[in-house]
Amino acid sequence: MLRIYLLFLFSLPVAFWAQFPLQTILNQLIKDPQLAGTNWSVCALDLTTGDTLAAYLPSKQLPGASITKLVSTAAALEILGPSHQAQTQLFLDGELKAHGVFDGDVWIVGGGDISLGSRYFNEPGNELAFLNSWVKIIQNLGIQYITGQVIADASAFGYDKCPVGWERLDMGNYYGCGAYGLNFFDNTLKLTFQTGAPGTSLVLKSCYPIDFNYQLTIEAKAATVSGDETFIHGEPYNYQRVIKGSLPANRAAFEVKGSMPDPEQLLARMFYQELQKQGVRVDGGSTAVRLHPELPAQRTENWSCFHTEFGQKLEDVVYWTNQRSINLFAEGLVRQVGAAQYGMGTYENGLRVLDSLFLNWQLGTNGIVDGSGLSKVNRMSASQYVKLLALQTQKTHFQVYLKSLPIAGQTGTVKNLCKGQAGEGRVHAKSGSIKGIKAYAGYVDAANGHQIAFAIIANDYPVSGAAMAKKMEPFLNGLATYQVRP
Repeated sequence: MLRIYLLFLFSLPVAFWAQFPLQTILNQLIKDPQLAGTNWSVCALDLTTGDTLAAYLPSKQLPGASITKLVSTAAALEILGPSHQAQTQLFLDGELKAHGVFDGDVWIVGGGDISLGSRYFNEPGNELAFLNSWVKIIQNLGIQYITGQVIADASAFGYDKCPVGWERLDMGNYYGCGAYGLNFFDNTLKLTFQTGAPGTSLVLKSCYPIDFNYQLTIEAKAATVSGDETFIHGEPYNYQRVIKGSLPANRAAFEVKGSMPDPEQLLARMFYQELQKQGVRVDGGSTAVRLHPELPAQRTENWSCFHTEFGQKLEDVVYWTNQRSINLFAEGLVRQVGAAQYGMGTYENGLRVLDSLFLNWQLGTNGIVDGSGLSKVNRMSASQYVKLLALQTQKTHFQVYLKSLPIAGQTGTVKNLCKGQAGEGRVHAKSGSIKGIKAYAGYVDAANGHQIAFAIIANDYPVSGAAMAKKMEPFLNGLATYQVRP
């Protein structure tokens, strides 16, 4: 029955819409003179009755920023299942000889886990405790001395730099971290600056974790600002970074988060350093397969796994992906489904999976090019989002999906949306926000007990993002107070 309603969705005459007060609220928003020139795609569907409650250019495909995460998380739950746990494996390649001497190499082989050492799953200061645990495991094997190297291998996910449409302005920052076969500490470097009087240059005091290859050119200045207004310019695998913008003046310590240029190489080095620190000598230092792609072919018949580090359950990763709009997690999920279906976790394979799902779910053309929505090349219509959301209600994992969505006025990225208004507590929505793009999509618990699926996407509006959110609130409140008319 739901499929029939969805097929019927956009064949209704204009006169039909006039019966619904929600369409009147939407029309007022569309015609707001302060929003002249805005591009819209809007759709709201009563999932109980199948009625379309409001729509405006519902089939128009637009970039929706982070509501794209509704696609990547739905795909991950469909392909991998809520209980899936990505793995990181440790291997030995060589022979254990007398007196604790291991004649060979230690390998870290990535399986795309994005939760390893993440601040969302560890207490502050305890994120890197897994390195100590790995050393203890090696020591418990009787190994005191390693003649070879520590080798990190993320090759099963390829070495793509970034998805289509990502900008250099974003990739050096914490929200522009790439996802790889090996990820840890949210692929983030914490940079601490000391600032002086307005107009003076920043002083970099520390970098954690320490990456000696990281080279930061500081063009940012201290200023009379209240928060972080800097951007770090850089690309994956390139250690040359430039920070521009401004930080609050006269601060002894101000933390800015940047992306790791190469988590694979840094993880190998940090494990090597931890082994040395705890008294396990390693003669060969550390390296990574990206730098030496010939290494996997040189493994011997003695190559064997001695430890598997299981990541967090997918349902918990999905929860934080949508609650906090974590780009790294969303991108990692797309690569994980690509690995599951095609054996390699490349972006190309991840997008192939999305293509198949769009076909199976009858969503129409797939215009999604990344998992997070950071790319402005993404194109998806409000009606496609609504169909996606409607379909998820039929899945056994729907409650996991629904729970992951922030609640208006209460949690996550929409905790200030509809605060103290009718929509508070009733709107479960993923938000999307990039300069010039504001979007919300999700479910509404209507006043009459019906569930509504909706998507509202605005592009190229002439007001601030905060002002646009306020402009959209009456429509969301209208959904929350909606009553079925006789």
